Amino acid sequence: MKAKYIKREMPDLRNTGQTQVCYRLQTLLMEGEDFVRKAVRNTTLGESEFVMALGLLADELACHLAQGYAVSVPGLGIFTARIGLVKDVETEQLDGDEPKRNARSLEVKGVNFRADRGLVRNIRGCCQLERGGTVRIRQPRLSLEQRIAKAQAFLDRYQVMRVGDYARLTGLSRTAASLELRRLDDSPSSGIASSGSGSGKVYIRKKTVG
Repeated sequence: MKAKYIKREMPDLRNTGQTQVCYRLQTLLMEGEDFVRKAVRNTTLGESEFVMALGLLADELACHLAQGYAVSVPGLGIFTARIGLVKDVETEQLDGDEPKRNARSLEVKGVNFRADRGLVRNIRGCCQLERGGTVRIRQPRLSLEQRIAKAQAFLDRYQVMRVGDYARLTGLSRTAASLELRRLDDSPSSGIASSGSGSGKVYIRKKTVG
């Protein structure tokens, strides 16, 4: 079976005036039962034995990652745990005066994985690509002036606005909405300013200059 790739248009973050593109695999979900069945074919292992071995691997990984180890699994790659602030806890500044965070403010947020070179070579050798289509950036229906007016009206009513609110108001993607809000924050005449930082960052109304 050939894998399909998608050509995706990207935002012009550097304002070069040129269309930027990237390529992504069009992925399909393989259910666990199907993976196990295909993995043990042409072997002497039973499906239950393979599932048990996977369970042992997952348990050992969790135990050692929790102790701060970077675990190298032969043929797969290196796993490390990733930590971050507990939900709704504001980001701490390096030299700020606010109360310092302790261990209870942090939790494991995910697992980082760096693939073994041999695994990448095996995938490359097995992979046959064919074109799956093109995805273009959805152009906003509103002009910049109309988007700013909607944001100002929202702030006049609700006092604070998040990136997701601006994306819903304007029809922009979250990435484009975040970038545009940063530019508006830097513009004295936009009437929009930022407050807070990190996940707690919001946008508020400010007086228009000029």
